[in-house]
Amino acid sequence: MKLEKKKSNPEIPTSSMADIAFLLIVFFMLTTVISATKGIEHQLPQQDKKTTENIEKEDSIYIKVNADNTFTVDKEAPASIDGVGMLKDYLYPKLSNNWKKPIIIYVNPEAKYESMIAVLDVVKQLEAQLIKEKNIPNLTITIPTQAEAETWGYQ
Repeated sequence: MKLEKKKSNPEIPTSSMADIAFLLIVFFMLTTVISATKGIEHQLPQQDKKTTENIEKEDSIYIKVNADNTFTVDKEAPASIDGVGMLKDYLYPKLSNNWKKPIIIYVNPEAKYESMIAVLDVVKQLEAQLIKEKNIPNLTITIPTQAEAETWGYQ
């Protein structure tokens, strides 16, 4: 006597498939970091409780890093980024006389980060030197966004 085997249809249980898919979607949404901006984070100074002074554009020191990685200081002729040492020589007398002058560093979007970092390093070294020698508070260093640069005409 031959026993008949019941033929079973192979099935994948799909009843919990939607639950698993939902949990995976939630997991990836919670663990994914979405960054809207790219660049280097720069800590802003805390707002002074005193009244802010209106400073004219001419009263600020304007450093522009161009697309070809050269820079201009206060609209003067471009200098090679390798010559950032002269930047310190140019800025020291101006800031030692009036350390409240804000320093605006505009970086062309086509320029390398290396160029911006070189300029920022020189400015921060100068800030440390002035704090040590003259016991002044921190300098005001501003790196405007593209929208701010367009609004204020820094390009």
